[in-house]
Amino acid sequence: MTETPIATTDGVSHRRDRMWGWSAGVVGAAVGLGSAAVAVLIEGANPFQSSPYPPIFAKREILAYDVFLGAVVFVGAVSAIAGLVLAQRSRFPRTDALGAGLVGTILMLLGSSLLFTRLIAVIRGA
Repeated sequence: MTETPIATTDGVSHRRDRMWGWSAGVVGAAVGLGSAAVAVLIEGANPFQSSPYPPIFAKREILAYDVFLGAVVFVGAVSAIAGLVLAQRSRFPRTDALGAGLVGTILMLLGSSLLFTRLIAVIRGA
């Protein structure tokens, strides 16, 4: 069995590349807006008040905001796993694996960074 390298253009679709880029941007913006909506509308946070973090972050209880962020991290992990599957099964493995990985990374980064900020706020007890 001999291995032969493939061209850099094999397994790439410019149309799908644009689709994944737009979907990652839209999902990231939706999570940002959804996060603000959950914090303001459900948790009652003041959108105009912030020291290093909003005062609701210091509550020592599970908030709907925490559940939302946990769901964001979970969906991001599912998307990242889908990227691994698409690397093997897709018609355009390079494009689809990168796109799904990008969406997963954005979601996991947004959700985990906000959960970590909340954890720091709870520990500090501000």
